Amino acid sequence: MLKKWFPELMDQWSALSGYQRFERLVSLVLTMAIGVVVLVAIYYLVRHVIELLFLQTRDPFDYRVFQAVFDMILTVLIAMEFNNSIVRTMEGRGSFIQVEIVVLIAVMALVRKFMVMDLESIDPWMIAALSAAVLALGISYYLIRLGNKTSR
Repeated sequence: MLKKWFPELMDQWSALSGYQRFERLVSLVLTMAIGVVVLVAIYYLVRHVIELLFLQTRDPFDYRVFQAVFDMILTVLIAMEFNNSIVRTMEGRGSFIQVEIVVLIAVMALVRKFMVMDLESIDPWMIAALSAAVLALGISYYLIRLGNKTSR
């Protein structure tokens, strides 16, 4: 049954070391847990959008409504990307979690933060700190990609 539902987990199972089997099992548990989180988040996203557009009397074109919806969408996308990196690990296309993917997920999280921040009450130092973090992650990503190209 596992081979039918999770072929990436069982692929070359007999050739794997004990630790590699452990890694794949942990990856499977994480994938299922994140999958449940994504399903719950999608449920709340759809419910929230229906409430905002059809049940509440608030203006659906208010920027706060868009911020809330995009916040939920980006949260789901971040979880999906994280789950995708774990599935790639199970398929044997990389080490446990690739640093490049982690940096991209961090960039997505910062973009999410920029999109949902309240510009009327945000501290300028917070914007500067987040900007510095995006710049540092961008440079890190560039250096990681450069290192990956030269190591191939």
